[in-house]
Formats: sequence, C-alpha cells, structure tokens
Amino acid sequence: MSEAIEAPEGNNRLLNRFVATTVVVLSVAMAISNIKDGNIVQTMQADQASKVDLWNEYQAAKIKGHDQKIAAILLTQNKNAEAQAAAADADREAKRYAKEATDLKTQALAAQSDYDVQGRRDDQFDLGEGFMSIALAVAAISALVESFWLLGGAWIAAGLGLTFTVAGFAELSIHPDALVNFLT
Repeated sequence: MSEAIEAPEGNNRLLNRFVATTVVVLSVAMAISNIKDGNIVQTMQADQASKVDLWNEYQAAKIKGHDQKIAAILLTQNKNAEAQAAAADADREAKRYAKEATDLKTQALAAQSDYDVQGRRDDQFDLGEGFMSIALAVAAISALVESFWLLGGAWIAAGLGLTFTVAGFAELSIHPDALVNFLT
C-alpha cells in the first residue's frame, strides 16, 4: 500500500522546465517593470500639474503686467509729480511682470518637455508589459500542446518585451511610433 503516486508531467519534461523558467523570468521582469512604470506615471502626473500651475501663473503675470502698463499710460496723462512717480512705478512693475511671465513660460515649456519624454518611456514600459504578457500566454499554451515551436514564439515576444523594457530603463530612443499610435 505504500506505492508512490507520480504526478503527470507530460511527455516532455525539458519543455516544461523551459516553460517554467520562462514564466519565472518574465514574471520577475514584469514586476520590476511595473514598479518603474508606476513611478514614471507619478512623475508625469506631477509634470502635468506643474505645467498647468505654471501656465496659470504665466497668464496671471501677463494680466498683471498689462494692468500695470495701462496704469502707467493713464498716470502719465496727469502731469503732477506724484502721478509721474506712480507712472514710473507702474512701468517698472509692468517690466517685472513681463520678466516673470517669460520665466514662467520657460518653466511651463520645460515641464511639458519632461512630460513628453516621460510619456515616451511610459509607452516603452507599456509595450514591454504587453509583449511579455503575450509571451506568458503563448508559453503556457506551448506547455499544454507540448510544442517547442510555440515556446520559440513566446521567446520572440518575450525578447521584444524585454527590449522595450530595457529601452525604458536605459532611456533609449527605441519607440515604434506607428505601433503606439495604433494602440492609443
């Protein structure tokens, strides 16, 4: 009665081991990639909020500068010394707001640029995750139908996924715009 029961492993143990190894490697890569992608998305959200705030401040500075210009013009119509001094002050304030608006515009454009760069990296991580998910599914099917050919297809998808993931981490310019545009 002490017969050992062997669990069925299929006819091809080597294939099953390759599939298991593939699943482990891809699962770990996807987990690490997902953490980095989440951090990139947080950076993008901060850039977007900063950009909106900076453009709002830019608009406010432009309006304040315009108001000061109008005040300076109106005050120069009055020829008394106090009005002329106030006109000079308003003119200085208008120039200060113009400089402030220029600085804010530069900062807003920089935030937009960083958002765009991070968006391209986010695309790379998304593509990497997508291809690795396809690889996991195909690898699982290859174990069920006992096909090394399907496992090879899974490895091709995994290779693409890992390429995009590495490109995202290394900030490489690998970015298939046509594929991204199709998927968005």
